[in-house]
Amino acid sequence: MLSYILIIIIAYLLGNISTSYIIAKKMIGVDIRTQGSGNAGSTNVLRTLGKKAGAMTFIGDLLKGVVAVFIAQLIAKVSGLDIATAGYFGVFGVVCGHNWPVFLGFRSGKGVATSLGAMIAMNPVLALSCFAIFLVIVAITKYVSLGAIVGISMSPIMMIFAKNNKGIIITLFLTLSVIFTHRENIKRLINGTERKIGQKKE
Repeated sequence: MLSYILIIIIAYLLGNISTSYIIAKKMIGVDIRTQGSGNAGSTNVLRTLGKKAGAMTFIGDLLKGVVAVFIAQLIAKVSGLDIATAGYFGVFGVVCGHNWPVFLGFRSGKGVATSLGAMIAMNPVLALSCFAIFLVIVAITKYVSLGAIVGISMSPIMMIFAKNNKGIIITLFLTLSVIFTHRENIKRLINGTERKIGQKKE
């Protein structure tokens, strides 16, 4: 049990590394949470700092999800733990660390890229299938938030068909966390005031 707790702690601390915060500080010397939507995620970085910074943020957040799972699996091999279970603990820890980082006052991004990276490390076919759904939704509607919510919501359904009970639990967590972090976006989607990708702020 101590090894699983260690995995969560390491993954959580790794999740605390905010790519968007670092990039914004390096590029223009500001806290990204004071710019645009106030969110420390790749979409806000894209809108405020441009495509290159947005891509760097997305890749950085994705990679820390991958690394967290790989570290969890390495600890599992050394400690004789179940590798899949350890990996899912890593997913949980890194997403919590990204969404609610202690070093940034528990205010950061919405966990989409980090969730994707972590799940790519666990189940690449499922993760990339959800990402493809995300891309289709965004291409049709131009709403990044809607694409993220629909894409991640497909993951527990896929896990149910795969009869992966551990996977069902973690993907339900990821779905609920994405819905929670997008609660304001959901309100704007319902009200018809959500900004589409490429749309200028009024």
